[in-house]
Amino acid sequence: MALTYANHPALQGPMEPARFASQVHDCEVVGEIPAGLKGTFFRVGAEWLYPPKFPDDSPFAADGIASAFRIADGSCDFAARFVETPRYLANKAARRQLFGYYRNPFTDEPEATGISGTVSNTNIIVFAGRLLALKEDALPYEVDPATLATIGPHDFGGGYSAPTFTAHPKVDGQTGEMITYGYEAEGLASNAIWVYTIAPDGRVTSERRIAAPYLSMVHDIAISQNFILIPVYGMVSGMERLRAGKVHWGWDGTVPSYIGVMPRRGNGDVVWVAGPEMAMVHTFSASDDGGVIALIAAVSDSNPFPFFPDVHGKPFDPAKARTTIRKYVIDLARPADGWREEVLFPEWAGALSRIDERYCGHPFRYGFLSAAHPAMPYDAAVMGPRPPSNALARFDFATGTVEAMHCGETLAVSEIAFAPRSPDAPEGDGWVMAFATDYTDMKSQLVIGDTANLAAGPLARVKLPFRAPGQIHGNWVPDWVLPV
Repeated sequence: MALTYANHPALQGPMEPARFASQVHDCEVVGEIPAGLKGTFFRVGAEWLYPPKFPDDSPFAADGIASAFRIADGSCDFAARFVETPRYLANKAARRQLFGYYRNPFTDEPEATGISGTVSNTNIIVFAGRLLALKEDALPYEVDPATLATIGPHDFGGGYSAPTFTAHPKVDGQTGEMITYGYEAEGLASNAIWVYTIAPDGRVTSERRIAAPYLSMVHDIAISQNFILIPVYGMVSGMERLRAGKVHWGWDGTVPSYIGVMPRRGNGDVVWVAGPEMAMVHTFSASDDGGVIALIAAVSDSNPFPFFPDVHGKPFDPAKARTTIRKYVIDLARPADGWREEVLFPEWAGALSRIDERYCGHPFRYGFLSAAHPAMPYDAAVMGPRPPSNALARFDFATGTVEAMHCGETLAVSEIAFAPRSPDAPEGDGWVMAFATDYTDMKSQLVIGDTANLAAGPLARVKLPFRAPGQIHGNWVPDWVLPV
């Protein structure tokens, strides 16, 4: 059967998958890349090699495609390549889509039986000298940092036993140890979460097995000096739902939300602190003082994903899906009191929260966000009626102030990344960057700004001669961590 997207209106026009690996030597640069910026911006996103079996499937089910902007001496090279998971290879051999709804093996074609359905499309990190593409339904897939060729699944020398691995492990900015976990760790639709500590050299040093109050999407966590914070909210699933042939997740606003608190060290029990409906998909970070924890996160009041329908049939509510920066204070002396919530910057909307990673697990001052704001103009005739994220912002949690760089009236920017000016630069001092698409010509670019003067606008735009694959998450890796 010939390949066609005719039955997939959401994947036509500007959203039609490009479906190709690419390489651009010495990209066009408008402006000037700072001389001190040297390293690689690794990204991973979702690109359909073959159209989804079901037109209403989640975009999170698309194949992973990794890319890299390699920057040195004021110039930049670009490359992109599919992560060759077993699913990708099976579809390529069959020349069609063999897999059904997102993370629901009961909807796969018979030819897919026994083949891992992971797509490794959510995050990409460097840890212990390895480049790892992550998807929370499977182990990491190691990718060659020089060529982006797929090496294969990675289990940390056999020390990582869970079958799943989060897309958002946390690496302590001082010690270099990783706190990570896998949920649905005891099989499809289980509420088991296995939590791990991994040394900077890649050795697993601890494993703890806990159970969530119910099966929920545990997409991200936060760590403080002494605690691990585990958000659980109404993005739910179950074996009955999966056997009925539905997409993996649905939203249930009637269940309590929780933040699980467990000690980073030792074998202390997890304490589940309950609260009202919310979705904490991404966190900035956390700190603790005398048993009082302050967690800052990007949070919505309800379901943030229209492609995961409400289990009770309620229509999707865009207003409640709007994600803002919020602070949660938990007093472990009184966990039954729940948490205290404060909205910090209500005019700014954005979901992909970041910090200066050198401060992960410790007191921090700054947060970064690709965001939309009423003062940031956009061309509605080109972009549509909904304001896009077209600003890169740095939030000062100590003073309550914001500095922001407007990227353009026809640009939609992806997740922000922060690059420290040097290994020992003050917190938040350096450069910000984000992948962007210009809707006037549907070509892609990397936008770069300086935190010393964000209001001045982009220092440089690294332009590609085509629309590159979209991005879910990405990370800047400086040359002192991984040479360009």
